[in-house]
Amino acid sequence: MKWNANKGFTLLEVMIAIAILAVSLLAIFNLQSTSLIGSARAEKISLATQLARQKMARVLIDLEQGILKGEFSESKEDSGSFEEEKYPDYTWKLTVRKVDIPAPPVPEGKSDVMGQVFSMVAQEISQSTREVKLTVSWKDIDGSDEEGIVVTTHIVKM
Repeated sequence: MKWNANKGFTLLEVMIAIAILAVSLLAIFNLQSTSLIGSARAEKISLATQLARQKMARVLIDLEQGILKGEFSESKEDSGSFEEEKYPDYTWKLTVRKVDIPAPPVPEGKSDVMGQVFSMVAQEISQSTREVKLTVSWKDIDGSDEEGIVVTTHIVKM
């Protein structure tokens, strides 16, 4: 029987193939891990967005009811968690503040009356406008940093 050296694989070829397979599998596992982390973060952001919408709707309803009663405070701060909604890891912070709008500059050659009108309009808008800023926060996946989303809107008293 004759021995043919061209049949089969050498040990070196098998080791190289296994090394390539190992590197490929590590890359795939790393991609999968990154994908899972990204998916978990997206889920947290999505939940925070829903909680922010819910809280903002309640806040705006409360502000509208306050306006109907003649209440329109210049500033307000409040904070809490979403324990009632069964999400104690999420917290919120609310800030309502008066919006200061500067009067626009009067074009050269125009009367001082126009400047007074601009100033009165800016002052009236400032008196009737409030900025409502809601921040929803949570701990990131490993619990070391805090992440959050900020929702800002304005409410005008007519």
